[in-house]
Amino acid sequence: MKNAHFRFGWLTYVKSTERAVTNIRLRLDRFIGEVLPNPPRQAKAHFTSVLGGDTQIAAVAAAISMGECFMVEGPGVEPTRVCLERNAHCYKGSVQIAGRKRPLRHLIGISEEFAGGVSSATDRTLLADSGALFVWASLAESHGIPGIPEWAEWFLGQLEKHKALVPLVGIGCNPVLVKGNKEQFLAWLSDGLWGGDIHFPAGSGPVHLPSFELRQVFSPAAN
Repeated sequence: MKNAHFRFGWLTYVKSTERAVTNIRLRLDRFIGEVLPNPPRQAKAHFTSVLGGDTQIAAVAAAISMGECFMVEGPGVEPTRVCLERNAHCYKGSVQIAGRKRPLRHLIGISEEFAGGVSSATDRTLLADSGALFVWASLAESHGIPGIPEWAEWFLGQLEKHKALVPLVGIGCNPVLVKGNKEQFLAWLSDGLWGGDIHFPAGSGPVHLPSFELRQVFSPAAN
C-alpha cells in the first residue's frame, strides 16, 4: 500500500445555481469508462469508486441519482467528462483510518448496464479485467459455454482477431468491452476444435474454471 495515493485519480463535481456554486473534488481509486466518439473527451461511466467526507459523498450520490456529469482524471487518463446515466446503482460504506477520529466515507456508483451483466439485446459484455483467463472464465460462465481453462489464450486471440475486444478507460484496473454472442463464440470454438488449434481433455471428469476475488481484479499491481 506504500504510495498508493499516487495511483489514485480525481473526481470533480461542479454545479452552479442562482444562489451558489458547488465544487467538490474527491479521490477516485477505481474507474471504468467507455469513451464516446462524440463529443470528444466524454465517456459513459460504468464504475466509479470515490472516498471523501459525509457532505461530499452525499452530494455526489445525489448527483449520480439525478444523472449529472463529472470530470475524472488520473494516471494515464486525461480530464474527461463522464456520466453514469439513468438508473445507476449507488452503494455507500465507511473506511476507518488509523489515527483518524472519523471514518472516511466510500461511494461506489455502477451503471445500469454494468450492474445487469451480459446484455443479450446488444451483445455487449463489460469486464473489469483483460487477462485471458478472466475473460474466458467470465464469458464461459455468463453465456453457458462449455470449455476448459487451457483454451483461454486461444480464445482471447480469437476475440482480438475478430476485433471483438475493445479496451476501456480504467483507473486501478484494466477493463474491456467484449462484443459478440453465444452463437458466435461457439462457432469459433467449433472451428478451433475441427482445425486442431484447441483440443478436448484426454480424460473425462468435471471441468473447474477459476474464480476470482475483487482484490485480484481491482489490483493496482496489474496496471
